[in-house]
Order: sequence, then structure tokens, then C-alpha cells
Amino acid sequence: LYEQADCRYGCLYCQGCKGCSEDVFHIVFQRCEVLKEYSLFIDTVRKYSKEEDSIKKAVQECMERGILADYLRRKGSEVMNMLIAEYSYEKDIQVKQEEALQLGEKKGIILSSKVFQAVKENPDFTDEQIAGKVACTVENVKDVRKMFSI
Repeated sequence: LYEQADCRYGCLYCQGCKGCSEDVFHIVFQRCEVLKEYSLFIDTVRKYSKEEDSIKKAVQECMERGILADYLRRKGSEVMNMLIAEYSYEKDIQVKQEEALQLGEKKGIILSSKVFQAVKENPDFTDEQIAGKVACTVENVKDVRKMFSI
């Protein structure tokens, strides 16, 4: 039980920790072989991260080196699916952020052109009147006027 508690503490303390001091690494991992192997597995995954089939290569190398070998033989496909899903999720978020940025830029360009056109067609209108005509904020109108010096 004492070893299990140490192992759980070690997981909390060093989980995902790439820069653990060597002393901490040795103390924690001497008491919990599974945690040590897990850490080596994650390092191997990171090593292959920029290569094609990186997760598969990492799993194969770890099995060959005896790192979580029994577990990976039994659950290798689950481990790969989990890591691929995590990668896909992160990539998905990145793509959605890029799409949102592009959409925001497109909407900004459209709004700017509407404000610009309204100002050119109605040079005597106040910012409030232009904002009402284009359905935007007065601040948007001021920004466009400033941007195009109109």
C-alpha cells in the first residue's frame, strides 16, 4: 500500500513532466516501475512526434525495449487510438480557431466595405447615422473612417 501511495504521488508530481530533476526522477521511479515505464513511453512518443505513423512506431519500439511491453501487447490498439484521438482533438481545435479567425477577418472586410460605401454615399451623415444605416456600432464606423481617412 505504501508503494502504491508513493506511485500515485509520483504520478501527480511528475505526470507529463519533461523536466523533472534527476533526483526526483530517481526517487519516484525507483518506487514505481510502471510510472517509470510510462514516462519512458511518453518520451518515446515525443521522440517520434514529427514522423508519419509516430504513435505506431513508438508503441513498437517500446514493446521491443520491454517498456510497458505486456500492457502494449494486450492494449496496444487502444493506446494508439487514445493517442490518435487526443492528437486529432488538438488538431481539430487548431483548425477551428483558424477557421474562426478567417471568418472574423471576412466579416470585418465586409463590414468595412459597407461602412466605407455608406460614408461615400452619405458624406454628411454622422457616425451614429452611418452605424444605424449599416447596422454596426459607432466604434466600427470610427475605426473605418480612421483606417481609410474618410
